[in-house]
Amino acid sequence: MYGLIVKNHLEVGDASIIVERFENHLKYWRSMKGDVKEVLLDRNAVVETRPIYSLFYPSYVTGYTLVSFSKPVVLSPKSFMRIQLRLPVDLAIYAYSGDFYRMIDLIPLHSNYKYALYGPVISSVEATGYIARLVKGEPIAENTAEPLEKHCLTRVLIVNKTQDFASVSKILLDAKPLKIFYVPETWKCYTQDIKMVINSRDHASILYEEKPCMDCVELEEPEEFRGMLRALSTEMLWGY
Repeated sequence: MYGLIVKNHLEVGDASIIVERFENHLKYWRSMKGDVKEVLLDRNAVVETRPIYSLFYPSYVTGYTLVSFSKPVVLSPKSFMRIQLRLPVDLAIYAYSGDFYRMIDLIPLHSNYKYALYGPVISSVEATGYIARLVKGEPIAENTAEPLEKHCLTRVLIVNKTQDFASVSKILLDAKPLKIFYVPETWKCYTQDIKMVINSRDHASILYEEKPCMDCVELEEPEEFRGMLRALSTEMLWGY
């Protein structure tokens, strides 16, 4: 569960987590498939679980996620459609003391972690665009989908501003402006709402908009994102 204080022992998938309390300190211990991690914390620290973008395992390379649709979404000229996507997330272990926090461990929740290039390959030694985490996503046209364990639910409004039909097969998301929300002590996880504006045959703008639900808590951003300038939109310049 997200937002769960780890007081002694927790099992998550293949990971076994133990927090031991001593007179002057805490010891965080995690074992997963033979890999062991230990962290010593002062006695004032609180250890909690959080959902986290599926970008940090095995190491942080990029803030972009490229969602490849399992089927295309086709819009007629000057039309719009609302869809939902389920995006994979991992489990972060945060340490808190008052208003201060740090991610001390990461529990991967999925088996396949792949990267892709969004942008053109100019030659065998030159390319342009963005390196992105590649994930598969099924667009859901109904507005009744619920978040699944290990996934965040994302609502996307796609607007076709062109005079032609538009076929959307992917969407590029930037985790730096895209906020994650969760309902404490549940597996429910959401991103803020997204608006995808199709401007031409090759260009679409991704806008990051509303908070998804009233009882959601916003994820405290990872240290990798702190202090970074946030773009108001992500520009897809090489097709969608």
